[in-house]
Amino acid sequence: MNNIHLTTIAQTSFKGMSKQEIIRELGDSFNFFPDDIWYYELSKNWFGLKKVLCIVFENDRVLFQCIKKTYGKITTTRLP
Repeated sequence: MNNIHLTTIAQTSFKGMSKQEIIRELGDSFNFFPDDIWYYELSKNWFGLKKVLCIVFENDRVLFQCIKKTYGKITTTRLP
């Protein structure tokens, strides 16, 4: 992740940015380019709690973003 600090990400709005712009800012992080939901793992503690940035796209532009805390796998059905 191109040296972007966690608090900077939490305060940054990516709304309206294209997928190419997101890749330039955050890297590809093993996200499949055609998918409409991308995930970036921000942190993980020793209990296994992950803090994940979820970015949802519509027409290849960011519709909204959220930060989720979860154990194990991320479920897309519980996004806001």
